[in-house]
Amino acid sequence: MKRMITLNTKEKIIEVSILSFSQKSFEGTTLSEIAQMVGIQKPSMYNHFKSKNELYLVVAERIMSLLVEKMMVTSNQYEAEDIHTRLYLVLKHSCDFILNKQEGILYKRIMLFPPIDLKKEVKDIVERGDQEIASIISQLYIHGMNENRFRDISERTFSSAYFCLLDGLFTESFIYDDQDFHQRFEEAWSVFWHGIKKS
Repeated sequence: MKRMITLNTKEKIIEVSILSFSQKSFEGTTLSEIAQMVGIQKPSMYNHFKSKNELYLVVAERIMSLLVEKMMVTSNQYEAEDIHTRLYLVLKHSCDFILNKQEGILYKRIMLFPPIDLKKEVKDIVERGDQEIASIISQLYIHGMNENRFRDISERTFSSAYFCLLDGLFTESFIYDDQDFHQRFEEAWSVFWHGIKKS
């Protein structure tokens, strides 16, 4: 709660909305509830957001940015490591974001169950985020090629395979408990790595 006190009203609204949208969905959340949780009157909400739709899109942008930031920070943090370690940790930390954070729950909702009236706008947000992720993956590809660790594959093939692995693991996180998921993560990673590395 101490962290919430230091935030301005707009940031409080966004944080509370992340919690509410993740737990109750877009349809199950009202601006009145958010205002009450923030500690303001509902009319004051309109000083910051024109509508619940606008608020949701701002929140969706925030969630996508947080995932991209998680991947970028991890990639940069382990830049000096070998490509096997760096690539593995970027993937693992991305999955940790989806599994363990309140934001991760909302990310799943945004990806799979966007509000019908906002489907196009949400798709645009996701596509912009994917472009940023693709830039991170490109850096990883260059790293692997510079280390001469990859077999003769194009950057496009590498990127497509990595996105499929990432998206597949995100989907698996819906189905399996943590222990089973982590086992499947390790098995999927092993197959992926053996598929791209030089013999």
